[in-house]
Amino acid sequence: MIVKNCFPGGLRKAVTFSFDDGVRQDLRLMEMFRKYGIKATFNLNSGLSGKEHDWEYRGIHVSRLSPEEIRESYGGFEIAVHTVHHPDLTVLSAEGVIQEVFQDRQALEALAGYPVRGMAYPYGTCSEGLTGLLRSLGICYSRTVKSTHAYGFPEDYLAWHPTCHYMEQDAPKLADQFLAMDSDRLSLFYLWGHSYELDGNDNWELMEEFCRKFGTAKDVWRASNMEIYLYMEALDRLVVSCDQKILFNPSAQDLWVTADGRPVKIEGGKTVRL
Repeated sequence: MIVKNCFPGGLRKAVTFSFDDGVRQDLRLMEMFRKYGIKATFNLNSGLSGKEHDWEYRGIHVSRLSPEEIRESYGGFEIAVHTVHHPDLTVLSAEGVIQEVFQDRQALEALAGYPVRGMAYPYGTCSEGLTGLLRSLGICYSRTVKSTHAYGFPEDYLAWHPTCHYMEQDAPKLADQFLAMDSDRLSLFYLWGHSYELDGNDNWELMEEFCRKFGTAKDVWRASNMEIYLYMEALDRLVVSCDQKILFNPSAQDLWVTADGRPVKIEGGKTVRL
């Protein structure tokens, strides 16, 4: 008996998207995501709404969504912390970091109606000292902007490096290689960006092509950042007997494995005998 971990439905590949800043272009992007069944995480700054925080990007006017628009618009997607005012956290005191992260988390939870525990670092900057502090604030993962050009999982989810930014020259090739590969190990494609870049660089067609490819792929699990984190965390706690014929899932998360190539679901809190 050979038992191997897999994603829901017996899949071995997953994709997740992450976009920052909570700007008005998110509305069009979410419409596209919904069209193709793409799951995504949006990292928001709760303290920067209002015209005084607008800016220009390559001739495109950029403004953030209001709290009311955030509450009404992001249904079906994960909302995550991006700090209150978008500072470089590595230059702040511990007290400054706590204020920026905890207050953003608190404000977003009031809008989302669920615990907000994910995050993306402003400017992508992080340090070893930050990760321990974030953990104490209830943050369980945080994305950087350091591209791996790979399809693995982080050693520390509080320093979660994505596969690539959507505008990188190699991004389409990396996506095609990922979709074409056939591997026994769990693999993840992680794409990130800012939706205002799609306007400023006139490359909405490029993003739609990513969505079409991943949205129609039958062997890829589409998930938010948090869904990936929670699933992998639960897999780590799956208990397997010595002969691999008894599996106990101590988490509330349903899990999947393959047993000699056959998909098997282990419901949360249940034991399965193969």
